[in-house]
Amino acid sequence: MLTLHCVILFEAVARRLLIGIPSRDPNLGEIVGASRQAFTQTVAALGILVAIPGVAQSQVGIRSGVAQIALVAHIAPRGSIQGVSAERETGRMGSVREASVMVRVAANTGYQVVVRGTAAAASRIWVRGVNGEFQELTAGSSVTVARGTQTAGEWDREVQYRIESAGDLNTLPVRYEIAINPTL
Repeated sequence: MLTLHCVILFEAVARRLLIGIPSRDPNLGEIVGASRQAFTQTVAALGILVAIPGVAQSQVGIRSGVAQIALVAHIAPRGSIQGVSAERETGRMGSVREASVMVRVAANTGYQVVVRGTAAAASRIWVRGVNGEFQELTAGSSVTVARGTQTAGEWDREVQYRIESAGDLNTLPVRYEIAINPTL
């Protein structure tokens, strides 16, 4: 009902405005009539849109808003061995002694820590691999002792040895390496 009153009010205002325009055009009546009809149709269409809730509700999903932009930065995969602690003896069984060292690793991607034998020694050395078993380490051979995940950070990895030697071995003939997992 309110919509009908608005349409009538708009039509009355339009008539007064359009008729009050001074002009010497002889077709003024036709121009006013066509303008009034176009105005009335427009106001009526707007009134129908407002009066019918279903039509107005169909526009609920259309909204303007701020565009979301994602910034993605790619960095080269890196890893390094930050340091190796002094050897610490953890046990002894006859001529075989057990020892361990802590290897500090920093990486921004997946990695593997590898122990490589550097020289033929008078002693035998075994290293505990990632599978939990001790594997003999000879000159040029290598054993993977730790694997890291795909997260960035620093970790301390314990490397365990079994050493069979006739005398005391001052330093282990090994080298520590880090291998970065390839990224696609």
